[in-house]
Amino acid sequence: MPEFIHARDVDAGTLLFQEGDRGDDAFIIEEGLIEISIQSEGERKLIAALGPGEIFGEMALIANTPRSASALARERTRLLVVRRGRLTKPIENADPVMRLMIQMIVERLTDASRSLSGTNEMVPQAMQEARRQAFEEVRDIALRRVQIERELRRAVETPQFELHYQPIISMADSTIAGYEALMRWNDPQKGQVSPGNFIGLAEETGMIVEMGRWALQKALADHAAMVPVWQRSWPDRPIPFVSINVSSGQLIEPGEIERLSAIIEDSGVSPDQIKLEVTESLMIHDPEAAVDALTELKGLGVSIAIDDFGTGYSSLSYLHRFPIDTLKVDQSFVFNMLNDTTSGRLVRSIIHMAHDLDLTTVAEGIETQEHFDHLRDYGCTLAQGFLMARPWPRFDIEAMLETGCSW
Repeated sequence: MPEFIHARDVDAGTLLFQEGDRGDDAFIIEEGLIEISIQSEGERKLIAALGPGEIFGEMALIANTPRSASALARERTRLLVVRRGRLTKPIENADPVMRLMIQMIVERLTDASRSLSGTNEMVPQAMQEARRQAFEEVRDIALRRVQIERELRRAVETPQFELHYQPIISMADSTIAGYEALMRWNDPQKGQVSPGNFIGLAEETGMIVEMGRWALQKALADHAAMVPVWQRSWPDRPIPFVSINVSSGQLIEPGEIERLSAIIEDSGVSPDQIKLEVTESLMIHDPEAAVDALTELKGLGVSIAIDDFGTGYSSLSYLHRFPIDTLKVDQSFVFNMLNDTTSGRLVRSIIHMAHDLDLTTVAEGIETQEHFDHLRDYGCTLAQGFLMARPWPRFDIEAMLETGCSW
């Protein structure tokens, strides 16, 4: 059996998922009976009774959207569970298997919706309508998914991407210590597309690898152009670092570290001016691969930052194992730190722990002077957020470097 499928036995009465849940699993029934239902007008209505050979929950394989119905085992049932995370891990750009899977799912749901257009005396009209609406909902989600993937691939090939840079400020003297490169998608028809609408899809389809290479190359070229501006304006101050995100997909891609190394070498930028940001997910899901990848990156002479620190499940357990230099405190903790005691204590603990481990800390998402002052009192090293500056295109950053760099 492939690694992305495993068998599971469930007892009668087991609720596999309900409306609003999120999950990465789809299910194929080997034996038994599953009831699919929805909550409507204060009562639960049956949509379908599924038996051996039927698949349900399939939208989880192609979209991270809430479940649109509930699934309950009516009798003891044996299932084959299909895991999206394992299924999509080896898939690369333009993978024909994933495209075929999406096409088949869309066609099956469309056909099922059409089949309900006639009269079925055994199914009440209200249930027929509820079932039709459910099928149309998941069909539309799948179609939107296919459409945005097609648009994203076109954006990669054109390209339609650009980088903006958000300054990162030293809390000791309120001067620029560096800036983070942030990817923006400028679609010709839609305009600016939020990263939240395409980064996750890029990771799942494997396009994030090519996008990551482009971002590194572009960010280093822009940084190389900005260094002389800084040196003319502030000859006595250290050159700011440029911080660039590297996805877990890039780190597990065979040969990708060598490609990143070549990009860095060809750029002419000194590695000690480069900070690569990675998320906690790789450390949690594949720690051995993370140790190897981060050690190899560290060997290039760059520094390593853990982005959104504190949002993972095992943050503390890996700190002593990985060659990291910086912890970026997640903006959700920073935002709530003054109103939520737990968030405030967590922020202080992360900063104090990082200090004890000789790690730099960056607080993300700072929007008020009060947040800035508290974080400085806690001993945080660097600050990033709208209070100081929003992300700007390169030429705006150059103008800022020429005219001043203090807050």
